[in-house]
Amino acid sequence: MTPEPTLVVLACPGAGAVDVVVLDPETGQLAPASRTEGLEGVSALAIDAHGTAYAGCNSPQGPRLVELSLSRDGAVAQGTSVDLPATTCFLSLEPGHPHVFSASYGDNRLDRVTVPGGPHGERILTFDSGRNSHCAALSPDGRFLYATSLGDDRVSWFSADSFAGSHASDDGAITPAGQVAAESGSGPRYLRLNATGDQAYVVHELSGEVAVYARDAQTGGLELRQRISAVEGLGLKPGVVRGADTPDPGNEVVWAADLRLTPDERFLFTTERSTSTVAAFALDPEGSLEFLGWTPTETQPCGSVIDPSGQFLLVCGEGSSHVTAYRIGDDGSLTATSRVETSQGPVAVECWRP
Repeated sequence: MTPEPTLVVLACPGAGAVDVVVLDPETGQLAPASRTEGLEGVSALAIDAHGTAYAGCNSPQGPRLVELSLSRDGAVAQGTSVDLPATTCFLSLEPGHPHVFSASYGDNRLDRVTVPGGPHGERILTFDSGRNSHCAALSPDGRFLYATSLGDDRVSWFSADSFAGSHASDDGAITPAGQVAAESGSGPRYLRLNATGDQAYVVHELSGEVAVYARDAQTGGLELRQRISAVEGLGLKPGVVRGADTPDPGNEVVWAADLRLTPDERFLFTTERSTSTVAAFALDPEGSLEFLGWTPTETQPCGSVIDPSGQFLLVCGEGSSHVTAYRIGDDGSLTATSRVETSQGPVAVECWRP
């Protein structure tokens, strides 16, 4: 039986559109499927197991979360929306609950918001996640929420007991159960947990390093095990914290972006926007990383994703308005299988297989 095609969903703020591309899970070929316009400032995506996508839009009229229903053929039906309390750069879903976590880089906060169609009257919860918050990740057991602060160089975690049900009762921002400091000026950006939740991996936007943490499932605590560079040898200077009023530092500084783990946890990939490259790492049985090499990719590769089969890495180029599919070799090498044009400026990409 031929496996179902995989849908690749891209947020393209330059065009105010969400594109859907179909990936053939056997050949790695890509084919355009649909484009949903009228989503001004769309910058973040999250997709549940049933094919409902949530698009975070930073429009001049105010940030909002828009519901999009995906069909097997890649068609999209736009549903209702809800207002977000702050601009968003990253979305993640709370499995089994009608909530989304929204990280705001520009407004320095992390919020838990009820999705469109969810229960009415639930109050928005805000977490003390630090300046330039960039990511929210729940542990696999759902007991802890992790957040990165690029501006404060810290990773924080919050107990689910502090925001679940009747425990979420105070009016102030929820305080961390704990936190770890990153290297000063390193700028932790994205955190991904492995399937068992005993390891956490963090890519740092300003230093290009990947940190490996051992995680205590009982306390949520993180202990640094390894720090390894994804940019050594690329000739880049340390990056800067960027904002609306920050002068463009040019393409000579580190500007790391995404981090993804293969489902079998054999390989890890990061993207670097100044050099438009993907760095590949191999994982040993304990989860430590070994650098394998770089692959040239789309211009300014802000977003990447690994398809559910673990065979393909997809990278979108904010500066190229294209997405490329790469077959992941048994040695972690990347071989391009297909490339298609997208709407202008894709910054986020996620996959869904019906």
